[in-house]
Amino acid sequence: MTVSGEAMSTSWRPFPWLMSDVRGRLVLAVLMLQVMVPLVAFMAEPPTRFGFQMYSGLGGTTVEAQGITGEPIDVDLSKLLAGTMRPELDWMAGLPEHVCANVESAATVTVEQSTRQRTVTCD
Repeated sequence: MTVSGEAMSTSWRPFPWLMSDVRGRLVLAVLMLQVMVPLVAFMAEPPTRFGFQMYSGLGGTTVEAQGITGEPIDVDLSKLLAGTMRPELDWMAGLPEHVCANVESAATVTVEQSTRQRTVTCD
């Protein structure tokens, strides 16, 4: 079979320049690098303290509420907060008062963030 008088090759490559010169090899190396770096990052262990991931060393935030007799009360933060508790924000300032105002049976609210702790007695 001929196309415009030339014999058609059986091994057709869409980008013959890709492996034929230095620029092609550089493009291929950059593309491989763009695939491999995220792949390695996602296959690694989850965030750790002093790890690569942003804010991973800040630790988490916990909220505990207790009733009048000291029994623990489940606090559903998804109903009290919009979104997730981002670790870079200071939750110590206003969160205990907000939980006191919205959880009626709470007598005390304790918020721990990283190494800090704040306990508020509800009115």
